[in-house]
Amino acid sequence: MAVIVTKPTTVRDLGPVDASALRDRVVAVGERAWAGEDALKENDFEVFHHTRHIVFRFTPGNRDPEDSYDNPAWHVWRPLLQPVMDAAVAPYGFVDPAFPKAMLARLEAGQIIDLHRDGAGSNLRTHKIHVPLVTNPGAFFLCGPNRHHLASGHAWEVNNIAPHGGVNEGDADRIHFIFEVFDRAATRDAPGAAPAT
Repeated sequence: MAVIVTKPTTVRDLGPVDASALRDRVVAVGERAWAGEDALKENDFEVFHHTRHIVFRFTPGNRDPEDSYDNPAWHVWRPLLQPVMDAAVAPYGFVDPAFPKAMLARLEAGQIIDLHRDGAGSNLRTHKIHVPLVTNPGAFFLCGPNRHHLASGHAWEVNNIAPHGGVNEGDADRIHFIFEVFDRAATRDAPGAAPAT
């Protein structure tokens, strides 16, 4: 039977996650790679005016989380990403977790991500998780008027359908591993769902 998990009002601490190997790899990524990957991203929205991304997986048009695609970088990075994702979502107890989106997000020092809502579509079914890899005391996740410092060493679920954004008041870039998860079993167990094959 699928487990139903509701989104947090603002943020939810999912507990400790060891992302040290991923962090070590991320800090070694050069500026050319960041620029090249950022130029290819589908999530090229104005609110990310000072944020670069390396997108591993994404949902076309943000419609259906069961219709996601892999970028070539996913296959290279998956051995580092998958253990972090699995550990982060373990508290949910999902029967069949699926990860339709996965990316690195690098917010420049002294910059912001404007308040925005991620919208309907797949965001109503998924849980958005942040795993801070490189941060500083001046980096905050914003949810409405609330400011939350997402400390490294933990995974954090954020409410992405409420107005949210980010600010980096530090003197170094902030890098988070961000991904989305949902339980495929919840879809299979829904009234009227087709039986699993």
